[in-house]
Amino acid sequence: MSADRHAAEPPAGPWPEEDLERPGRCPACGNAARTILFDGLWDNAFFVAPGRWTLWRCGGCGSGYLDPRPTPQSIGRAYGRYYTHEEPWSPPPPATRLQRIRAGLANGYRNARYGTRRQPAYRAGDRLARLSRRIRRPIDLAFRFLDRRAADGERPKLLDVGFGSGAFLLQAREAGWDAAGVDFDPVAVEAARSRGLDVEVGGIDAVAGRRDSYDAVTLHHVLEHLHDPVAALAAIYSMLKPGGRLQIGTPNLDGLGCEIYGRNWRGLEAPRHLVIFNRASLNDLLGRSGFTNIRYEPEEAAFPGLSLLSARIAAGLDPSDDARGIRGATRLQRLRASLSPGRADFMIFVCEKPPR
Repeated sequence: MSADRHAAEPPAGPWPEEDLERPGRCPACGNAARTILFDGLWDNAFFVAPGRWTLWRCGGCGSGYLDPRPTPQSIGRAYGRYYTHEEPWSPPPPATRLQRIRAGLANGYRNARYGTRRQPAYRAGDRLARLSRRIRRPIDLAFRFLDRRAADGERPKLLDVGFGSGAFLLQAREAGWDAAGVDFDPVAVEAARSRGLDVEVGGIDAVAGRRDSYDAVTLHHVLEHLHDPVAALAAIYSMLKPGGRLQIGTPNLDGLGCEIYGRNWRGLEAPRHLVIFNRASLNDLLGRSGFTNIRYEPEEAAFPGLSLLSARIAAGLDPSDDARGIRGATRLQRLRASLSPGRADFMIFVCEKPPR
């Protein structure tokens, strides 16, 4: 092992037996039929959670889920090195003429669709982006497809569940939303408050009583962390105003990365990812939860980066290590990913609560 590589080793010891629970059936659909998908998984992403874990594949909906798993009271110990401790990242200002032109075209689309007021901005950028998926796609992903709508003359209300670094809240506020957030991490909450954001400690339970309060709710890589996704979606449905929108971003168990890397796929992330959906299972759950106009949006651009992290894990390394000589997806695999949007490693769903 060279000096610039750090071997990945499992945290010592088991997860305490008294801090485990056994769901016995799929948390997404309730079906008890299942088969083992991966056994002996461990925290090869952040190296803070002891124990070995079994991921089961539901015989009904096809979702994956951990059993046993940490209890809600104990799982916080698995988040010691998590993303919520990172500062929001902002791209550097354009330095060259070409970069300024590109920024101006992108801002033309941002301003027209999402209500920002970034400069420079060229109106032609809006027309160009609407003709080119390649141009508009990263912008739509960054704004989570939530173009701002009128809300009786008031700023529309948005809730981001599990806001992490707070980067999206800052962006939503820039786009005209009255944006608030909840997160279990008190360190993240304190950091967000220092930037003037309206946030509080907790999860969906902390705000579940606010019926018909929000024009939009977002959960970006949160649903897979929840012990009871069915109850969470029911609470969100209640919190949304009629016609309000829900955006969910989550890993895809049927993604190409899981097929290629198997137990080393970075999207597994045991034991923090408790339930990992596929396209069909999440679409079905959203429908059963009462949502309509359900739209699937693949996040194809995630595949190259996630494959590199998975390759490092497969090589027995810390995925955050910038190890030379470790390569991710091949050109053929990247081509497969680009031609298979249904097999994207990360998937996004946008849906609505029916209007009255």
